[in-house]
Amino acid sequence: MTDEVRLGPASVRILRVVRGLPRDGAQVARAIDDFAPDLVALSIGPEELEALALYDGGPAEPSNFEEEVYVAGLSAWETPVKPPPCFVEALRVSQARGIRIEGIDFDEEAYTDVYTACVSAVELILQGRTEARLTKRRFRAMTPEAFVLEWDAEVNRAPGFARLQKEREAHMARRLHALAGAARRVLAVVELERAQGVLAGLRA
Repeated sequence: MTDEVRLGPASVRILRVVRGLPRDGAQVARAIDDFAPDLVALSIGPEELEALALYDGGPAEPSNFEEEVYVAGLSAWETPVKPPPCFVEALRVSQARGIRIEGIDFDEEAYTDVYTACVSAVELILQGRTEARLTKRRFRAMTPEAFVLEWDAEVNRAPGFARLQKEREAHMARRLHALAGAARRVLAVVELERAQGVLAGLRA
């Protein structure tokens, strides 16, 4: 699913993707072909983009319990892959065609600062309860998109974690505003659960 926003003379197209699903890698390649962007923006940080460019291994394992639940849930439709095909393919196609590519999420230092400001010590202490809830949760989703939104709502249920995600969305919208000043056609590949907030920030 795509949404398009005009920012002055620039057109910013938001492509909503599900992290991990192989089918979304092909979707990204098609979107680049169809839109012919001057710039491709990904909803990951600059360090993650650098790591993706250097990664030459096979599929990686989930790095925490929340990811394990995510992978298990999505497997009802398609076996997820890490690194996410949506970002891997965006990088591959962009490099092959000489298209500028940017990671628009917080860098590691800024993310740490925002995390510390948003998430309280009590919420950190109670984080184990999130794992317990996820263990017992029976997701009702009938599509991968619905599952991702349901999973995200559970993982970011605590107010501090919800604020953290809102800060990420606002930051990515600001970055897209800035990038649109130097590119006429921007394709933003944004994980589904953050896309609506990024769009709201662009339209504000």
